[in-house]
Amino acid sequence: MELLKALYLQYIYFGPFFVFVLAISRLISKEKLLPNYFYSLSYMFMGLGMLQVLSYSIKPFDGYWYVSFFLIPFTFGTPLFLYIRFRFLIQGHSIKVSPLVILTLISIAIFIASGPLFNKNFIREYVELRPLLEPSFRTLPIYFKIAHIINFSSKIVLSSGLLSLLLNTVYLWKDPDRSRLMISRIAYIFTILMFLTSLLGLFGDIFTFELSKAALAMVNTVTLGVFFASQYDSGYYAIFKYVRSKKKYASSKVRGVDISSILERLNTLMVEENLYLEDDLNIKKVSDLLGINHQQLSEILNRQLGMSFTSYINSFRIKQAKKLLLEDDSPVIRIAMAVGFNSVRTFNRAFSKATGVSPMEYRKRKG
Repeated sequence: MELLKALYLQYIYFGPFFVFVLAISRLISKEKLLPNYFYSLSYMFMGLGMLQVLSYSIKPFDGYWYVSFFLIPFTFGTPLFLYIRFRFLIQGHSIKVSPLVILTLISIAIFIASGPLFNKNFIREYVELRPLLEPSFRTLPIYFKIAHIINFSSKIVLSSGLLSLLLNTVYLWKDPDRSRLMISRIAYIFTILMFLTSLLGLFGDIFTFELSKAALAMVNTVTLGVFFASQYDSGYYAIFKYVRSKKKYASSKVRGVDISSILERLNTLMVEENLYLEDDLNIKKVSDLLGINHQQLSEILNRQLGMSFTSYINSFRIKQAKKLLLEDDSPVIRIAMAVGFNSVRTFNRAFSKATGVSPMEYRKRKG
């Protein structure tokens, strides 16, 4: 029995460090893209949040109460970043951290950090986190009660966010493509398990920290499960984008359209007529030239090429920009305008997304 308990605790200890490894792997990725940096930040918050729960539920070392107290901002930030990450992965929303989220995290960090400065009784008796239904909670000074509520609120935010995702992604369970059905359902099951884990952590903060330990063990299991699933099937993460696309185009708008002819004509417009060089080019103008509507063109690009209209046009612009960057010493802004971009900022962002480096870095490396 003691051996099983020891293994159980070791398994819980393993979780945060594995998540830190995931964070570092994203950070040092060859592809210097925004999603990788955001994933790294998200995993770092998640690892510190897990370490915080571990410290107050297992009490592994002297002074753990200070660690669990001062890491509360990371515990609160974990569900916010996790929710944004899941929305990006599962629903395809852009990665965007609102100013309100940043302001909330800064406010919580300042509130927690001010504890030792403005509370003379900053001692273990008050600092140590405890379940909300424990009698000693009612005797805490107001500052420490608020800190407990903030810690508890993070679990409410996580549970609410995951429940919302579950309700909005039921289509993963109903993927009509049988070749992807199993991996789609595995992805949805992992999301369900994360939701149940968040509930376990929530009840742990209310009743007993033994439930918090169990929540940590479940987080480890789900994280490992997702990792192994992505190793087993390299298309695991792509399934979300694939299923979203299938759902979006369940009612096709291109029935009766000669898709091959459209793609051939589109390629001619780009390669031979250099239509992409026009800085005011838009999907309506191109679709009119092709004799179809913009919704049909959007569907053709997404389904046949796996690209949005903007990505498709930018691929030609970036290809031409690469040539110009190496052929002459023209300023980057002039090259940006020459290939159809209407601002150097948009050009830099698109170029970095496509190549992993800025235009200037590309010129230095290849020149």
